[in-house]
Amino acid sequence: MKTWRLILMICALVVATVPTLAGQKPANESVPKYDKTAEAVFKGTVDEVKDRHCPVSGGMGSHLILKLTDGTTIEVHLALSKFVTQYDLVFHKGDVLEVTGVKVKFEGVDTIFARKVKRGEDEFLFRDNDGKPLW
Repeated sequence: MKTWRLILMICALVVATVPTLAGQKPANESVPKYDKTAEAVFKGTVDEVKDRHCPVSGGMGSHLILKLTDGTTIEVHLALSKFVTQYDLVFHKGDVLEVTGVKVKFEGVDTIFARKVKRGEDEFLFRDNDGKPLW
């Protein structure tokens, strides 16, 4: 009788654990490194501003959807949301920006890891000159 209880407990544990493991992303899907040699300048207009959980920033991150001059859109990873709000950095739909950063493939889509964002005469830094996060 004790053997059956043990088998049932093990089965219940397996049934409870498998869905959790199935929902995890593969370990080989890591965050790309910031490659300073691939840095470029992207010009466009803010189409959307959003905060979401992000593996790049390691928590709740601030992001922009930038409509580039060729009409395409791309997500821009800025920094942790609390870093952005701590310095009262506010972006609005329609802001014209110049983003210096690295375009990478992340989570299956083209993305920009921003090092610097320029809006008019204002310049906002999110990474140092080597691409290391300032947050």
